[in-house]
Amino acid sequence: MDKNSNEISAVSAAATATDSSDNVGNEENVWGKAPFLIISWLAFTILALFFGIMFYLAEPRLFQISATFTHIVAFFFAFALIILGGGLLLITLTSLTGLDLLYPHGKTQITMRILPPVVYLLGTSLFKLDKDKLRESFVAVSNALFWAQAVKNRFSTKSLLILLPHCIQWHKCPWKVTWSIENCRKCNKCPLGKLVDLHGQAGVSVYVATGGTIARRVVVEARPTIILAVACPRDMAEGMVDVYPIPVYGILLSRPNGPCFDTHLEIEKVWEFLKIFRPDVYENISNETI
Repeated sequence: MDKNSNEISAVSAAATATDSSDNVGNEENVWGKAPFLIISWLAFTILALFFGIMFYLAEPRLFQISATFTHIVAFFFAFALIILGGGLLLITLTSLTGLDLLYPHGKTQITMRILPPVVYLLGTSLFKLDKDKLRESFVAVSNALFWAQAVKNRFSTKSLLILLPHCIQWHKCPWKVTWSIENCRKCNKCPLGKLVDLHGQAGVSVYVATGGTIARRVVVEARPTIILAVACPRDMAEGMVDVYPIPVYGILLSRPNGPCFDTHLEIEKVWEFLKIFRPDVYENISNETI
């Protein structure tokens, strides 16, 4: 399947599947988009009030210096609020409606860089919310933005990186698969055995990373146009911000044995993702693998 037909198939499938994206990932079932968005707007309101009060208190002295300087400071405050508020508004509307209202596309957005740490700090300190739950909510928002952009064909699917955490590997496995998933012996004691054959297929790369540093290095070297990431809430949320604006869809791990130990991946979600975005690769997967 050539590049154009592959991308058309992906967009067409994404357009029909957007309303049922939970079939691929369970983030929205875990906690939903609302907490991250609500606290984001609360943080913006607090920032706007802070700017307003600070300018109100400083205005008399600023006028003593210069009326022009006062207007410059007022313009700076207003411009900062417009940029942050406008970005947050576009993110909110896009994630809630499924319509791609983001701008600019394919560029680093200040709002996406600033929001997560502010929301985590405010949510944990003021509302005593669990940080991982807020991260799950951020992942849900990011996934919604991914779907909205997919429908509008905002990115290419020609180079797919599937990024996996080392903690899904069976803890007694003697084979090192970091950087070389081909070393997997397909013993079926962990999900890696079913994913190893995807590596090298028509622009698909599969890598296992032991942490954020290696994951970032993999992204730099693989130079993907799209990423399917599997991780815990912390690594997923941090990674999505680190590689932005590369489109990332995140599938959260379940941790029945505790953090970073024999974690569980619902591999059906990987197949569903491939079926939508890389149907050429999905068709090559054997029935035994699925």
